[in-house]
Amino acid sequence: MNEARAILLRRYRFSENSLVVVWLTDRHGKVKTAVRSAMKPGSPFAGRLELFTMAEISFKPPRSGDLHSLSEVAVCMDEALPATYATILSASYFAELCDLFTEPMHPVPEIFGLLERAWGFLRGNQPVKRAVEHFEAELAKALGIHDPSIPAYRSLASVAHKLPENRSRLLAQIS
Repeated sequence: MNEARAILLRRYRFSENSLVVVWLTDRHGKVKTAVRSAMKPGSPFAGRLELFTMAEISFKPPRSGDLHSLSEVAVCMDEALPATYATILSASYFAELCDLFTEPMHPVPEIFGLLERAWGFLRGNQPVKRAVEHFEAELAKALGIHDPSIPAYRSLASVAHKLPENRSRLLAQIS
């Protein structure tokens, strides 16, 4: 059984009642977990698997593949982000970048720390362009691709070939 602090990056349906939940953890990097019966009424996971949730999780390693089995989730209740459009758009962009630039079960504590700090900023402040550019620059530095002579988003785009589409919507919203 593995335990870690985690931030929920994305989730999608696996079957009628089950989900696949992608976490960024402090100790294990990106972790994909299967959550059986997550959508059933009375599930022990009900209300605990919302996007951008910060939690302590326990998961069992798979016998094969990279889909772990989620055992427990203890949500940090005081960690919720404000439900404004700009904040959700910012959080979504940051989460997509982290998902794009991390590999399953490859620890990246500096990227986890960066996302955790971004959540802290978004809990107390409205998103601004400078914060987005700072996140991109710090991510590029953590990945070892930062070139001070060009904007950080270009360094990221040169590696990923395409940044998440919501970047332009985010910048339009906060400008």
